[in-house]
Amino acid sequence: MKKLVILTGFLISATFSFSQEIDPRILKNKGKEAEKMYEYNKNSYNYLLFELDHSYEIVSKNGLSKEQRISIKKDIHFTDAALVNIGTSNFNFYDFGIKLSKSERQYVQLDKERVLVFYAIPEITKAFIASPSNTK
Repeated sequence: MKKLVILTGFLISATFSFSQEIDPRILKNKGKEAEKMYEYNKNSYNYLLFELDHSYEIVSKNGLSKEQRISIKKDIHFTDAALVNIGTSNFNFYDFGIKLSKSERQYVQLDKERVLVFYAIPEITKAFIASPSNTK
């Protein structure tokens, strides 16, 4: 009985420790699939993490071409807390319904002067392949 209690305690502890290592944004976005990736396909997990942290940049609206300014989405509104989190490991653009495009960059209005630019998936993949996060 004592061994069973110790084993149960170890399993609970190991599970708790395991779940703490997975980025909570990926758990929120992918659920159980994130746990499987983390355990069995770390490079896929690394890609998802890279995507969350490196798939966008903030640029000046004035620096965009006329065509780019026309394509700015103005229907996505960020809370003050979300604005503070942009560029940190707490920002999760999926929370705002933003899905990355397979073919083109997306532009989202932040305020009167700034725009959040999301890269197209091929651009992100190319950057990931060259990054230290890529373990293959």
